[in-house]
Amino acid sequence: MGWPARIRHERQARDWDVHSVARRLRAAAGDEALPDHASLVRTIRRWESGEIATMTERYRLLFARIFSRDVRMLFDDHENNGEEDQQPRSQEEDDPTNRRDALKLGLATAVGQVLGEAADEALEFTRRASVSAVGRGTLDHLQSVACDIAVGYSRRAPADLFTVARLYRRKVDRLIAGPHTLKEQRELFVNAAWLSEILAWLAHDLGDSLTGEAYAIDCFEHANQAGHDELCGWAADAMASIALHADRPARAVSAALRGLGRVPTGHPLAVRLHAQASRGHARLGQRDDFEESFQQAERLWNALPSRTPARPDGIDTGPLATYAMTTYTASSYIWLGDYERARDHAERAVAAHEATPIGKRSLSREAIAQLDLGIALAFLGSPGDAAALGLRALALPRLVASVQARAADLNTVLAAKYPETSPAAEFRAALTATR
Repeated sequence: MGWPARIRHERQARDWDVHSVARRLRAAAGDEALPDHASLVRTIRRWESGEIATMTERYRLLFARIFSRDVRMLFDDHENNGEEDQQPRSQEEDDPTNRRDALKLGLATAVGQVLGEAADEALEFTRRASVSAVGRGTLDHLQSVACDIAVGYSRRAPADLFTVARLYRRKVDRLIAGPHTLKEQRELFVNAAWLSEILAWLAHDLGDSLTGEAYAIDCFEHANQAGHDELCGWAADAMASIALHADRPARAVSAALRGLGRVPTGHPLAVRLHAQASRGHARLGQRDDFEESFQQAERLWNALPSRTPARPDGIDTGPLATYAMTTYTASSYIWLGDYERARDHAERAVAAHEATPIGKRSLSREAIAQLDLGIALAFLGSPGDAAALGLRALALPRLVASVQARAADLNTVLAAKYPETSPAAEFRAALTATR
């Protein structure tokens, strides 16, 4: 095998193409000037084909460096190479300085090889950085799906929406596990978080607090990994509501405070989280802590601008803050036994829902506001009005688990205070029919 075939064999054994050899030769040469890349590639091909019968000593040393081979092994049949080998060793060759120079040449050969490999690795790193199975279209589609689910949240059956949202959440998980760019990874984590937040609320609506909390925690984790503070706040908001309805008020307070650590004080979400904390304190019977949290929420609510930002899924955050300051507060005063204040806040909550356009109403929150007002009126001595409000709430088309639970609370109050009245009997029959 002649030296042209030998260098071709060494290249192919390493699965390098001619362009890779050219890059490695340039790296091994260091500061020494070489021809431009295209010219060098053409010359290498002519050497390998035998079209050029000679190679200068400079290039023979460079090839020896990149292949980590002895120059004589690669080019033992090269012209003049044998004659040079047969010349007697001179005294200068035995000089220690020359030996040190030879050692330096060997080290330079090793360094040249490493640099050549490093250049090729860097090219591969660059290529992989842009490899992706995601693409802009996929990310846009996922965002559109999240928006569609959010818009249809109050109008479609929770079980149907849960199935769709869970399907897409699984798809995002597969995309995260596959090839994507670093920028795409962050967007995938954000999409995963939004879908998990939706799934948390849907599981809560379906009466499964364990699954709801699991998805809320997943939302917080993915949002945190993506550096999305607002989304961490929405995850904490879901955690607080789910914990409260699962009769774990201390956990609700803890979740709300965790979210407040991530949200700017001027954002409507900060109002909601303070309101979440306040009703957790109320459920625990902590009147002073409730008042402190509620007053903070009220100050922030009054300071909100007339135009509030929307969530990425398109939902306006202003009404969400208003619902929290009315509905949550009404429930809080009921738990604290202050039924007149509970009535006042519940009336405001019902009015706020009725002032919202039909297509943008949260029917489950509206039903809870009506039931809270009914409970307050029942304690204040108006069973007929209380039962009528309860019947209105049961007539709404979205009787999720939290609505059923609050309706059961109203039924308990009517049964205890007015056991023999027709309003109590009528409401009890309607509630039984919905179950």
